[in-house]
Amino acid sequence: MLTPDELRRYNRQLILPNVGTQGQEKLKSAKVLVVGAGGLGSPVLQYLTAAGVGTIGIVDADNVNISNLQRQVIYRTTDAGKSKANVSAEILQQLNPNIKVNPYPIYLHRENALAIMGNYDIIVDCTDNFATRYLVNDACVLLGKPFIYGAIFRYEGQVCTFNLTENSPTYRCLFPVPPTAEEAPNCAEAGVFGILAGMIGLYQGNEVLKIIMGIGETLDSKLLMVNMLDSQSRIIKIKKRFDNTKITQLIDYEEFCNTKPPLVADKKENTMKTISVQELKHAFDNQADIFVIDVRESYEYEICHLEQAILIPMNEISENLDMIPLHKKTVVYCHHGMRSANVIKYLEKNMNHTQLYNLVGGIDAWANEIDHEVPTY
Repeated sequence: MLTPDELRRYNRQLILPNVGTQGQEKLKSAKVLVVGAGGLGSPVLQYLTAAGVGTIGIVDADNVNISNLQRQVIYRTTDAGKSKANVSAEILQQLNPNIKVNPYPIYLHRENALAIMGNYDIIVDCTDNFATRYLVNDACVLLGKPFIYGAIFRYEGQVCTFNLTENSPTYRCLFPVPPTAEEAPNCAEAGVFGILAGMIGLYQGNEVLKIIMGIGETLDSKLLMVNMLDSQSRIIKIKKRFDNTKITQLIDYEEFCNTKPPLVADKKENTMKTISVQELKHAFDNQADIFVIDVRESYEYEICHLEQAILIPMNEISENLDMIPLHKKTVVYCHHGMRSANVIKYLEKNMNHTQLYNLVGGIDAWANEIDHEVPTY
């Protein structure tokens, strides 16, 4: 039963055809888990809360960063450094005290995914990495739960509803094989139009509300693609691939997506050499003869960089091999360490360079562990 306060709060929604008190009561009894409280998660969380979804879970282990505020509109400048899950839960509870909000300020992984997701009816994927998306997909298949997928890249976004029925495709039907880091850089590497995050997040929230109330036509088996620059959108159909729906257990998704950070070299194996930010600082302090390459984009370099580094963006490495000394210890870094690892693999193969070191954690680790005056993004 709806309380008098709820009847007043949701009045404009209650008078809609196909909603009424029955639809509102469905929303009140629904439980929705939002994985990721960033650019996509912000509008999803705010509008599901305003609509009266009874229980909302928020999974996000990150803290608010100033660079988030351009698109993650649920947060305030004063929230910088605070837990996204906890801050957003507090704000949502103030927005609508009639609902229950459960924050999970932790990473979702194969050991906890089934236990957390099992308590909810619908899962909304608002993450920005493929490892978590495959994890969410596989856990939803095992649990028999639908999940709403959303993704953004620069000016373009995608939305789809997966696993809604037995005949629905899953995320693996759209992406049978995970793309490489070069094929699918994250927002920190590629940039993103802030309004795009809001638009795609609202489409995701719209899917949730329609599924709960059983109204309208969902994006089941359909991928909505939106381009903000030309204001164009189109829908493509996705067929179920039965060979990609037979999930029996959760796996190591970082290994599956090849996103595990490189390990320290093993004498028995030809693995990548690494250097920590502490070791690099020690080398700088002792004026060691080291060649340092920054392989990020020029706009990232302008935000922050090591004084000793020269800029050679990853996509320009092949054209500038002559700039890299073959017989000098060379440290390669990027934002977090993935792009630099790929560059090192390329250099080892094409230059026979044997003194290449990947900076663990990249410039972000340097800013957080060595020099706090270096801007983060």
